[in-house]
Amino acid sequence: MTGTRGGRPVRRPRLWALREDRSGSGPVTEAECTTCPEGSGAADGGRDPAVWCLSHVQATGHTGFRRIRTDFFRASCDGP
Repeated sequence: MTGTRGGRPVRRPRLWALREDRSGSGPVTEAECTTCPEGSGAADGGRDPAVWCLSHVQATGHTGFRRIRTDFFRASCDGP
């Protein structure tokens, strides 16, 4: 509370913030071929999708890939 207004306590507004969520595995990475519908599947690190891309180009000759990185965050509040 920061004072009164008309005899009622005045509360300060709750301030919300977004912060990186470090409670899980961290960022998730996957790769998709831009020529066909195949993809690497999600992995905790970027190494497995990169290896998949190199294997896929060797097997198919497809050279274009989309890298998808997903990270997570949570909202938290400072105050009542």
